[in-house]
Amino acid sequence: AHPCHGCDEREDHARWAERHARLEKETEQLRQRVRATTHSLARAFDRICGLLTERGYLADPDGETGETGEAVVTDEGRRLSRLWGESDLLAAECLRHGGWEGLGPAELAAVVSSLVYESRRDTPGMPRVPSGPVADALGDTVRLWAELEADERRYRLERTREPDLGFAWPVHRWARGESLSAVLTTAQQNGHELSAGDFVRWCRQVVDLLDQVSGVAGRSSAVGRAAADAVTAVRRGVVSAGEV
Repeated sequence: AHPCHGCDEREDHARWAERHARLEKETEQLRQRVRATTHSLARAFDRICGLLTERGYLADPDGETGETGEAVVTDEGRRLSRLWGESDLLAAECLRHGGWEGLGPAELAAVVSSLVYESRRDTPGMPRVPSGPVADALGDTVRLWAELEADERRYRLERTREPDLGFAWPVHRWARGESLSAVLTTAQQNGHELSAGDFVRWCRQVVDLLDQVSGVAGRSSAVGRAAADAVTAVRRGVVSAGEV
């Protein structure tokens, strides 16, 4: 007979052996999941680097673009690193390609709002936007987004959200000095009703991105100065109240 047969604690030992085997199996399954996740993250990182290299934000050490292993950050990449948010790469593309050149403070605030604002799902139809330079710049922004989104799709990356034009008119009117009640009334008449709280919240997000744009573009550039002036124009009244 096997020596274990005479052990008084044989049943306890058998249960512990079963538990040990089960834990070993679960541990190995967890290791496999961690390895798979790590490989997936590494592949996603490589794809991100590929897109950034193709667009000039990263470069191979020898100066060639394309798939990159040990890439170096370009001047455009350093500017991108100073932008943060859901649409940071799109903002960098707009600055890089001059899509926001020639805009005044209120106009720039209107255009920049398209990168942060998200309309409610029940908002009907296409929103009205200011004509002239604002409409043109919004068109350029949407065009650059479409090109970027196509590249993100090609690289199998999460796509940048499409610009939302629903806040362009309200923030444009506000930045020009109109009262809160006039801005909200006009928004309601145009089918995009906003509460005062929502308006303040979105304005502050617009200010945040404008402040980043001002820092990246620099006060020596027209866009940088317009962004700085837009921050002042939007950050007034209820928008500035209670800010830390």
